[in-house]
Amino acid sequence: MNRAKQRTDLADRVRIEVVKDAQGVVREESIRQFRLVEGEFNEGSGLLTPSMKIKRHAVTAAYAEEIEALHHS
Repeated sequence: MNRAKQRTDLADRVRIEVVKDAQGVVREESIRQFRLVEGEFNEGSGLLTPSMKIKRHAVTAAYAEEIEALHHS
């Protein structure tokens, strides 16, 4: 299976779970769009703290283009 097909299959599985989890959640709090990104979220990448919490500023900086694209789609 090629990488593009694997990525599409993964996105489809994630979308199914997001839709299931969104049941009963008000629209303002629901996930309406998402993107899968390359890379690892770990302490070594600078995206997580030693206690495995997300470093929001680092993630925002690392994925600024993807986040901007979500806002304009």
